[in-house]
Amino acid sequence: MSRATLEQRAEQALSNADERDEALAAEFGSPGEPVRALQSVRKPSLADSLAHHLTPLSEEDLALAELPDPHAFEGDGTGLFPVGEVTVIGSPGREGKTSTLVALAIAYALGRTVAGCAPRHGTDVVVYSAEDSRKQFARKLRAQTARMTAGDAATAIARIRVPDLEAPELRDIRQLITLHERSPVPTIMVDSLIAALAKLSDGKRRPGLVFFETASTLTDADEDNRGHRALIAALQRIARELSVAAVLIHHTSQAAANNLPDLTISTADIRGATSLVANARQCFLLVNLGSEDEPFADGDARTVLRRAVAPGMSERLAGLVCLDSSKCQDPPPVFFRWHATAYGPALAEHNAPSDLAGKRWRKLHEVIRGRRAEMRQEAKDEGRRALVSQVVRVVAKLTEDGKQATARAVSVAAGKSPTWGTQYLQDAVRDGLLVSREEKVERRKDPAIVYHLNDSTEF
Repeated sequence: MSRATLEQRAEQALSNADERDEALAAEFGSPGEPVRALQSVRKPSLADSLAHHLTPLSEEDLALAELPDPHAFEGDGTGLFPVGEVTVIGSPGREGKTSTLVALAIAYALGRTVAGCAPRHGTDVVVYSAEDSRKQFARKLRAQTARMTAGDAATAIARIRVPDLEAPELRDIRQLITLHERSPVPTIMVDSLIAALAKLSDGKRRPGLVFFETASTLTDADEDNRGHRALIAALQRIARELSVAAVLIHHTSQAAANNLPDLTISTADIRGATSLVANARQCFLLVNLGSEDEPFADGDARTVLRRAVAPGMSERLAGLVCLDSSKCQDPPPVFFRWHATAYGPALAEHNAPSDLAGKRWRKLHEVIRGRRAEMRQEAKDEGRRALVSQVVRVVAKLTEDGKQATARAVSVAAGKSPTWGTQYLQDAVRDGLLVSREEKVERRKDPAIVYHLNDSTEF
């Protein structure tokens, strides 16, 4: 049924009620008073409500606009995870998204800064995961707190809440979106989660940051625009009614892997990005930058970035890169160093060198592109130097054998095409390794350029 039809039926119902009230008033006396009394308590129409709010911006509105939007982590004019909104973190599979989630949750719970941004309240964190079990999170928490003092570890564990969605009474209703008549709609769990978190907010410690893991496990709907819009709308409602920051963990597309060697990453790499990006306030990508034991190729942008921000470090490094932010200035990338514990891997924030610290991703990517261009030029120059050395050695051998070292003779002696050595011989002359002069060459009518070793050449 269309909205217009519903509104027509509502107006008709109101009209019928007016006629009924008039009839009752006429039958039982005081014809006008009951009607006026009923009208005075009746809710205003949608048009009346809208007209009431169609007002110019007030001084109060303008004063509030000067205040920055609140974030779970806040810095100087920037922040991570806007309050009352949804943030999306995309990650390829098996790249440590849950460990990263736990590291961020602990930083928030303990009031520690992330990328120079401090937690807004330092209150509790809720992790609503339909992917990993409560036991798995317990192990990751133990790993992440293994190097902490006993006091910090106890505080972090006490402030991070992970509901057991495998419990019999929750297992079958843990999803937030289901299909009703082939349309994605929120489940009863959305209202229940809001009510449960509201009860926690009545105490001394209120949740300020809620992680949802992962998008594909939280919904029965297809991963299309309609399905993602319904999921984001449900998370927005949770975030706004409770004034918390909602962070949705999601996967990247298969095609996204092709962009990683050059780090030409964008929000399009996040699966279902069209609707997710349009309805989320911040979007991040978690990128594995490799390690010295398991490196990417030397020219790979991930290797270049790792060596730039963590020179000399052998451990695995990951980067949480902000790709889009519509509520504040983009925060700089957050880098995490991996280390082993008895309970599995854990992460610790790694600070980039001072010349790169605090740079937003676009600026940092420009630096990496510049360094890769320098590396390519250096490799090209090194290759040229090797070829110049090769032709110098061939010239020396031809001279030793009593032969004239023309460009053709050098090229053929090197097993190449007749003109191959011309450029490298000219480079050798320019570098002072060879000298050239015109000479009469056997079997040639005109003189030709012949190359000789410079007296000072050593090889």
